[in-house]
Amino acid sequence: MAQARLFAQERKLPAIMADVLAARPQMTIKRMETLAPGLELIRDLTEKNKVAADDLAKAVKDYLAEIDTEQDPETDKVQQTARTVVFSMLADASVRDYGPTREFSTVGTDWNSGPGLHARVRDAVEARLDRSHTPTLGRDLAGDWGDIIMAICEGRGERVSSRTQAARLMSSGTHTASDFAMITADAMSNVVARQFAQRVPDLARASREIPRDTYHQGKALTLSASGMPQEIAEAGEIEFVTMDEKGEALPTPRDFGAGFNLTNTALVNDPTGLMQQASERMVRGAVERLRRVLLEPLEANAGAGQTMADGQPMFHTSHGNTTSTGAALSVTSLSEARVALRKAKGLQGELYAIEPWALVVPAELETVAQQVVAEIQATKFSDANPFSGKLEIIVEPGLADDGAWYLIGNPALHDGLAHAFLTGQSAPRVESRPAWETLGMQYRLVWAVDAKFIETAAWFRNPGA
Repeated sequence: MAQARLFAQERKLPAIMADVLAARPQMTIKRMETLAPGLELIRDLTEKNKVAADDLAKAVKDYLAEIDTEQDPETDKVQQTARTVVFSMLADASVRDYGPTREFSTVGTDWNSGPGLHARVRDAVEARLDRSHTPTLGRDLAGDWGDIIMAICEGRGERVSSRTQAARLMSSGTHTASDFAMITADAMSNVVARQFAQRVPDLARASREIPRDTYHQGKALTLSASGMPQEIAEAGEIEFVTMDEKGEALPTPRDFGAGFNLTNTALVNDPTGLMQQASERMVRGAVERLRRVLLEPLEANAGAGQTMADGQPMFHTSHGNTTSTGAALSVTSLSEARVALRKAKGLQGELYAIEPWALVVPAELETVAQQVVAEIQATKFSDANPFSGKLEIIVEPGLADDGAWYLIGNPALHDGLAHAFLTGQSAPRVESRPAWETLGMQYRLVWAVDAKFIETAAWFRNPGA
């Protein structure tokens, strides 16, 4: 236990991680050092998403179990494993806490009609669309689409003599068709949410999520003067400052959507393959949309960043977060960027002393970034490390300038890039209805999201050589 706690303190890991490590049989210091990059990534991702202690402990246990068979895994392997278990945990927590389906009491529930039947069918459809989902309520229906369709028809009191007749009802304008559309949309929403959480663009790690309840535009709070406590002389008065919404504009969710038509013929012939393909395209589309939304504030003004409240682009010499003379990524140029972050000041001249947390680079600089970080970063926690912790590398292939790079502070600690969803809608939502113009079903993916820089100090941009 003492070794695990010392290791956790050196790596700035939560105490609960030390408890999980200490409880693991044959966990040595050497093994902890090998697994450290993954543990640190779990720490950062869970801190950013404000994960509960129980969920954090589960993520660490799942990570240790997944990596247990690897004797000496590479850093990329441990980080990928850590990212996968955290995203899986976040997806499960999202469905559990904010999912598109409503909870209902199971006491006295009729499982052959109404909400009970809907829950069974939804569970079965999820199992058909996502092999990682193990059905519970709907396991008796998960084996065949014919059973699913027949169950919906019987739950509606429809008299059908064959599965073919039942399938035709799915594309009609009856209540049965509406039930099928609603249930499959709920199931696809859950599948899309889980798979999307596992494929979120890496750039999202550099952004902090801000909850927004409405579409109303808002601004960050700012102070009329420095909030630093001043000395009070005898019989002196306390100096008050005003807090008001005169800061940078907050991200305001914007609506996005995409529609999909599934024909009656395709639904009857291959419903599983068709819906799996539709779900996959929805996930890909959502990932790309989030990527482009996050890139907009960086790429605006020819790469100088969005226009801020003072009328200047985000990365401007007046903000102290860029340099007029670019330099290729190296230990020297990275050290200069670190100094700039450490000496970053607020509007009232207060020092932020931001600790560098990550390098954000285009795909063309990924290898260079790894080489530079390897030069300045110790491999063991007991070695001297000039950066007093791991420097993350965030690779964003969507960055247009293949020479520019960024050094940033931890978004969980410092305001910088921020994104917002409407509260409770951190994943896209799937809606559906029986098609009207054609025979079949219509599905649409809808989502409200936006991103903006809300502070200039936590990001430093070097335009490159």
